[in-house]
Amino acid sequence: MSLDSQTRKQALLDAAASLIIQYGYDKTTIGDVADVIGLNRALVYGYFKSKDDLLEALVRREMRKYGEFWFEHLMADPQGGTVASIYRSVAFALKNTPFMAAIVMRDPSTFGKYLRKPGNIFEGTQSQNIASGLLQSLQDAGTIRQDVNLRTITYIMDALANSLVSLPKTGQAPAFDELLETIAEMLDRMLTPEGGGNIEAGKNVMRQFAAEATRFFEQTDAPLKDGNQS
Repeated sequence: MSLDSQTRKQALLDAAASLIIQYGYDKTTIGDVADVIGLNRALVYGYFKSKDDLLEALVRREMRKYGEFWFEHLMADPQGGTVASIYRSVAFALKNTPFMAAIVMRDPSTFGKYLRKPGNIFEGTQSQNIASGLLQSLQDAGTIRQDVNLRTITYIMDALANSLVSLPKTGQAPAFDELLETIAEMLDRMLTPEGGGNIEAGKNVMRQFAAEATRFFEQTDAPLKDGNQS
């Protein structure tokens, strides 16, 4: 795919993200997306074979961008090997990537009838299993106390992340950063071993996790790159 073609494809994905967040998937058409960037709608099918294909490419791109944003924030944190810092980075990334927040929530107002499609991109995702495996690796690395019930903690952390994304914006609510720091402190007190644990080992676990995620997205993107017109 040429540079100009790749730029155009990204512009189509940008337009789709904006329209779907604003109007929802059901009310967004291929023509709407094409009109945003001034492209003949017939040419869109050189990049995406259908509206579903466009959405799925967008979901994959946003998940990859979210992961990069999250990992960068995590590695910049001096306490980046702790569970609290992982949670803080996840919530920070969700706050700053609205489309990813909709993905995490499986938001019906965003994705509409696509969520009922057999074999949709969200089916079979096992976020809790992934989180559970990650927490187990961190516990093995000495970043989490050995006596913690990881299954319960995984459930609690997923519930907290989803709640933060959907919190109503009212004048009485605490600031997001204040809320985030309080939850991170709770997790630190509850999960961190006496003496602070092995933070560097925890960071190494996260580096490996990020590398595996990058390989996964490269593999899932390969058919799109090969199948679309240049």
